[in-house]
Amino acid sequence: MAEKQDFPDSASVALSEKAVATNLSDERLEKRYSPLSVIAFAFTTTNSWVAFGSGLAVPLACGGGPGIIYGLIAAGIIMAIINTGFAELASAFPSAGGQYHIVYMVSPPSIRRVASFFTGWVTIIYIMAALASCNFFVANSILDLANLWNPSYSIEAWHTYLLHILLCIIAFSATSRYPTAIGRLGITVFWMSLAGFIASMITMLVLSDGKQSKSFVFEEYTNVSGWSDGWAMVIGITACLWAYSGADAPTHLAEEVPNPSRNVPIAIFLTIGLGIVTVIAWIIALMFAIKDIDAIIESPVPILEVYNQTLNNKVATTIWTVYYILLFYDIVLNLFIFAGRTIWSLSRDGGVPYSRFLSHLNWASPVRASAVMLALEIIVGILYVASSTAYNSFINLTLFALNITVALPQAILLFRGRNCLPERAFSLGKFGYAVNLTATLFVAFFSVTFCFPLFMPVTASSMNYLIVVMVVGLIITAGLWWGGLKKKFTGPQVNLEGEEY
Repeated sequence: MAEKQDFPDSASVALSEKAVATNLSDERLEKRYSPLSVIAFAFTTTNSWVAFGSGLAVPLACGGGPGIIYGLIAAGIIMAIINTGFAELASAFPSAGGQYHIVYMVSPPSIRRVASFFTGWVTIIYIMAALASCNFFVANSILDLANLWNPSYSIEAWHTYLLHILLCIIAFSATSRYPTAIGRLGITVFWMSLAGFIASMITMLVLSDGKQSKSFVFEEYTNVSGWSDGWAMVIGITACLWAYSGADAPTHLAEEVPNPSRNVPIAIFLTIGLGIVTVIAWIIALMFAIKDIDAIIESPVPILEVYNQTLNNKVATTIWTVYYILLFYDIVLNLFIFAGRTIWSLSRDGGVPYSRFLSHLNWASPVRASAVMLALEIIVGILYVASSTAYNSFINLTLFALNITVALPQAILLFRGRNCLPERAFSLGKFGYAVNLTATLFVAFFSVTFCFPLFMPVTASSMNYLIVVMVVGLIITAGLWWGGLKKKFTGPQVNLEGEEY
């Protein structure tokens, strides 16, 4: 079967549960995730309608109802194309390493090690930013609830930071010791999310006092961003891309799920499809129910303001906020799970300092690698206290860096040719080049728009320093490469049905 394919030099590929990329030592991850649990893991990591509740402000400012609704439709199409191309690659090269493993396998021999190394570290940076963003949202929501019931309580940044550390420690402990239980929990959260989606729409539409008009929701384009209307729509679409962030999550469970070449792409497709349907329907219901767009734009926790306006009841607002906290914290748990697997996978290939120590498993789980992410989150959290501008610029790296890592291997295929791909459960066939090219162009364009300030006029505190933060990250990565890891990083060590290559 595989002999007919033009495999990348010096490596081979896994095509099923008998042929998954693995470390050539005896330490391997257990098959602990069922097809349903990996679908639940993927969906609850992205959880579009829930996660987008924290990012309402920018698209609302850039166009009101039409801006956010049509922005989500456009963003859904864009992210579907990008992730369709990536799903094929995840089917061809299933590995806990995800993007860095794929880049190694499709790259020419002359650049594969350095391209793979940098992709691995950009993936780690993206996970750091995503974890900080979600965990600080949970911490902020908890403290905002405290303020809701005790108005005399004044929230300080250091309060939020300490709560961030506590939540990270709990997540690290739970995911390191009980990853199988977290997988089962994910299935429960998956059904909770779908049930909550329906209940939230009904609650907002039934209990809100008065409804907005159809023209307010679908036609009245209101731009208060300071940008021209045309460019504001582009910025709004860019912000809407966040609703579909994290669809790569199931790739990092490839070594723990049966038949990953089939099940991982299924998880990606269902995540994007359900995400588009749920987030657009929920936003339409929200736009009919809200009263004051400006208050939502200015709120530090927009979703809390939404329920305050639509329900006008502290108890009901508290119930829904707690619901959001639980679902967002499940995202935190998922991010810790695939953060550990990404760092562990990179360490077994010599791609991180102290690789020999970090590549060992405890309880058949990458506890030591996950501890690295815990330490990084404690360090990164200091930005929240020190400078809100620096912190916001860092978390903005999330989708910027993620999209680069999923588009890079697709761009490489355009130059090297798609004949380097092995047989796989999901193939784009004759549409492959068109999808890969479109995905690459989309990511190239929106990587630029991500770097623009969200509002005009720009001040020192409102400037978007994303590109500066990214350059710093790349300089650190280059320092690690030239500081000694260039000699140690081997690239993925894989086998095919027990044969080493």
